Amino acid sequence: MDELMERGEKVYGTYCAACHQANGNGITGVFPALNGSPMVLEDIEGHIDIILNGKPGTAMQAFAAQLNDADLAAVVTYERNAWDNQTGDIIQPATVKSLRIQ
Repeated sequence: MDELMERGEKVYGTYCAACHQANGNGITGVFPALNGSPMVLEDIEGHIDIILNGKPGTAMQAFAAQLNDADLAAVVTYERNAWDNQTGDIIQPATVKSLRIQ
């Protein structure tokens, strides 16, 4: 968990914080909060999918081409356990890989 959180925080700071903010609270009406988000707290596969494939009609771009499975697993683990999000979920690169090929 510690290794994933450290790596995930770096990935988040590089790719996610500009929109979702360092504190995970987003920008109201523009970029959704990840802190306390039902998608982050509940739906692991949906969470991974939106980072891999983006969300059409929004500013959320796909990161499948920019991030490898280990970086994606780390950032999802980080988002699910940072701030007030304390799910205890640990995402493995194999899980990301399995969803990447669907």
